[in-house]
Formats: sequence, structure tokens, C-alpha cells
Amino acid sequence: MNYLKHILKVHDLKDLQPDYDEGTLVLSDSQAVIDECLRLGQPVAAYSDDDSSQLRCDYILMDVDDIDDYVFERVYRRCKGIPWDISDTARTYIREFSMEDLDDLFELYAKPDMTDYMEPLFEYEKEKDYQANYIEYIYKLYDFGMWLIYDKITNRLIGRAGIEVRETCQEEGQAELGFCIASDRWGQGLAYEVCSEIIRLAKEEYGLSSLIARCDPNNKASRGLLEKLGFTLLYMQEDGDCRYVLEI
Repeated sequence: MNYLKHILKVHDLKDLQPDYDEGTLVLSDSQAVIDECLRLGQPVAAYSDDDSSQLRCDYILMDVDDIDDYVFERVYRRCKGIPWDISDTARTYIREFSMEDLDDLFELYAKPDMTDYMEPLFEYEKEKDYQANYIEYIYKLYDFGMWLIYDKITNRLIGRAGIEVRETCQEEGQAELGFCIASDRWGQGLAYEVCSEIIRLAKEEYGLSSLIARCDPNNKASRGLLEKLGFTLLYMQEDGDCRYVLEI
């Protein structure tokens, strides 16, 4: 689904309207226009033909006439806080988290046995702040992170999975794979299906060269999954977790 409907270039503040139709992205080479758009909450991106431009904006685009609609759509969604659709598999679709998903996330983590081998969520208000910062700083910086997994038929949240650059990563081009599937959907091959697609994305879309994964040594299901995905056990960490690696 495309949310972006109109792209407008505005060069001068006097030409900027106080409100535009929903789905409008303003492009400007004027700092005054950019600042006013930000004040109004109007999605905006700076553009310049000079890579030494001093314009201040979250998004600065070069050679805008050569940019395809995919990029503009992505910028618009980032400005509006609309989650990006990542990919889909035979039975699921993968997308970014949005703040409207918070209650569903707590419901997922409240299912039996979900936190046997992983950290629980923070208390509600702290988790709310954490996720808001995650959207603002992790998604915007890396364009990847932990995502939500939905059942295509029911449209219900059934898990989380994704890749993150964390302090556990020891090489350039490396990220950590994480995953969890709702306990009432265990044993259906969903984690393998989703993680296989994420590994493909890590290589082909994000240009990563290796992935690591960590799990409790007693978590036989996750260890079996990682081995099925092609990960190799490197060693046991000081905290007791198994550390796996996959060259992609």
C-alpha cells in the first residue's frame, strides 16, 4: 500500500501552504521552508545538488529527479511514523513495529512459556518509551531492526524477529539475529520460514556479510533451528549463552 500521493517542490517560504492534503511530501532547498514544515508537522525532505550542503533535515536527497518512488514513499512513511513493510513469506508478513502495536506486543509476551529463555518486556510505560526511541533512532539509522511477524490469514501478531547491530557484534558487516514465535504456534516451522527470509534480506537488501545468534544452552528448539539455518556453534559465552555464527 502506498501512502504517498503528492510530491511538491517548494523553494520559497511564501509559497508554502499552511496545510496540504494527506499524502503530501514537500521537497525544499530552503532551510526556512524546511523549518516551517517541521513546525507544522508537514513531511519534508531537503534536496540539494551539492553534497556539501549545509541544510539541516533528517532526510537530505541528492539528484531528486533520478530518485524512484520507492525512496520517496520510504521518506514519507518515516516522517509520518508509518511502519515499513519488510517482506512476506508463504504464511506470514513482516513489518516494522509501530506504537499502535504496543498492546499486542504485551499480549504476545504474556503467552505461556514465552519468556522462559528471553528477557521479558519492561513495565508498560518504560517499554512505551523504549519502543518510541527504537523507532526514532534504530529504524531511521539502520533501516532494519526487530520486526513484527503477522499471520497472513488472521492478521494476528504471532512473533518478532529481526537483525540488530549490537555490542555483541565483533566484525564489520555483522548483525545479530533474534526471533520468537507465539507459544501457541510452536512446532509449525514458522521460525524457520521467517528466519530464512530474514537471512536472505540481511545479505541481499542490507549487504551484511555475517550473522550471529545467541541462545540458552538448554533451549534445544532454538539451537536446533539455528543449526538447521546453517549457523555454526562458536563457543559458550561467559554469561553461559551459546554463540552461533553464519557467514552469508
